[in-house]
Amino acid sequence: MEIEKEFLAVAKKIFENAKKEKRLIYNPSQEELKEFLKNEKGVKKTRYGNWVVETEPTSRAEMFTRNNIDNEFGEEELLLLSKCENILAKEELISIDRRVGKSKRIVRLITPKKYAHLAYELSILQLPPLESKEPNYWILIFTDESFEKNISKPLHEKDITIRIAFLENEKAIKIVRNSTYFGEVKKGIFAFEDWFAKKRGIFLHAACREDFLQQVDGSYKNVRSLIIGLSGNGKTTLACKILARKENEKSWLIQDDGGTLHPSGIFEGFEAGGLFVKTECVHPGEQIEIYYALLKPNTLMENVHVSENNDLDFFNLTKTSNGRAIIRREDLMHASSYIQVPSVENFFLITRCPLIPAISKLNLEQAVAFLSIGMAMETSAGNPMEAGKIRNQFFYDPFFAGNKGEHANRFYEICKKLDIDFYLLNTGEIGEGKYYKDISVTHTVNILDSLLRGGLSRKEDWVDSPIGFKVPVAVRNVDPIYFHPEKLYSKTEYEEKKREFFEKCKKILEEIEGLNPKIKAVFE
Repeated sequence: MEIEKEFLAVAKKIFENAKKEKRLIYNPSQEELKEFLKNEKGVKKTRYGNWVVETEPTSRAEMFTRNNIDNEFGEEELLLLSKCENILAKEELISIDRRVGKSKRIVRLITPKKYAHLAYELSILQLPPLESKEPNYWILIFTDESFEKNISKPLHEKDITIRIAFLENEKAIKIVRNSTYFGEVKKGIFAFEDWFAKKRGIFLHAACREDFLQQVDGSYKNVRSLIIGLSGNGKTTLACKILARKENEKSWLIQDDGGTLHPSGIFEGFEAGGLFVKTECVHPGEQIEIYYALLKPNTLMENVHVSENNDLDFFNLTKTSNGRAIIRREDLMHASSYIQVPSVENFFLITRCPLIPAISKLNLEQAVAFLSIGMAMETSAGNPMEAGKIRNQFFYDPFFAGNKGEHANRFYEICKKLDIDFYLLNTGEIGEGKYYKDISVTHTVNILDSLLRGGLSRKEDWVDSPIGFKVPVAVRNVDPIYFHPEKLYSKTEYEEKKREFFEKCKKILEEIEGLNPKIKAVFE
């Protein structure tokens, strides 16, 4: 723990020295930060009055990230701290404090002024502190002589170092060398909360929505849902869709990317000021709520194409398919004024697999098994070199630290005492080759609309599927084939692919030490 304590000592020293030498801009306003970011290299102003900045790299650098829970820190980390201190000692710095969600926990970002966009984005994502106090979390950004050389290299060849040190008493520090992508700041806070939430409940890579909708019997009901999935697989899109269409109906976005599920059933979000959204191919036809928020004057975008007439082109992916934007909650017309709900009725897991129906109903053991397998599609947000490929990520959480078996078992024990329905959503496709069928956003939204209005509330609304789960008998405006991918294969081919799928799932679960036997037995 001695090396880890050095992380905090160095962070404090960098802050105090910059303050003493009058090269620290501490807690500037958003308007001041806007003025600073206008001078950043490559920044562009759009016809909507907002700004687009270029970052290096254009995604998270997961392959270069380590923490002290799963790795032993040593000489390499001490050299990183020394370099961070020496380089930031020569820079004019911006330091900004924000509270995490609506808690009393404070995060402090320290970045060179030349990367002011990072401070501006954090100023939107999180709210100002209620009081001046020592931060719980620190994030320090710096670049060195390798930064410019990295620009021309693919991600896996770049010279980047990222370390996260978890300390006692809910203290943590993240040092980022050679990345100016805001995702490292946002996901730094995510990682901190992810680890320390174990003391309060369990942190989930989940969005939360709340709907007050007319049910099939004519009554009105308030329904809260968690949507869990890997970045870029449809989590934010589905959380942001407005289902309310009638008088008295309401649809609220509670949180779009994470929060703590408490043993009491409370879900507590961790971002109260804004959202960090993916802009790839956003258009008003399917993502109207996000689209118009992107055009607001306070929105700041990263790596989005700007045309010659200063318009935004979300379909031009020549620089990256991981264009991003920070938008204010108040610019999203149905973002709630609160980020915590007292209970959750539905839990949707997003997956990608051609054998999996568009929606399946799971029991708790099946849900924990699928969370532990974490089957999803890799995107440019995680590893651009592997984008589009199916990957497995425990609990859909790239920032998880610690013992997997303990984590899964804790979720299992919490949920056994709660009244939650579990569902598996396939947001990719069913079938393959000639019989491939895309599952569109419209398909998924129609399914959610039917389910949240009570259209699938009876036992007889579900039938057994050959894959081992329950599927709907019917959903309005969705062809039944989307619930029966087995019909797109010959019987022999389907059984073989199913066997291979089950074997893969069993192997993943078997490798999780200490996992509850009931969960391990799901694919027996």
